Amino acid sequence: MPTSWKRSREASIWRRLDPTQAMRVMADCYGEGAGAEVLLRAFLEEREMNPAAVRFWLRVYDLLNGAAEPQASAPG
Repeated sequence: MPTSWKRSREASIWRRLDPTQAMRVMADCYGEGAGAEVLLRAFLEEREMNPAAVRFWLRVYDLLNGAAEPQASAPG
């Protein structure tokens, strides 16, 4: 089997976009299946031992599910 199949699904999107942009692309391309696609990509990156990409895809997943950007908590 050719080795090109390993990276064909990921296509280095995580290196070119920030998580917010990637979330929009995934939602536009996959609709309601975007969350599953993003989790699949995180899983595949874990199998490839690429922790930076795993964190990226999990952040995209959080954004797809309405997680707000982290904010510093006010003292007090």
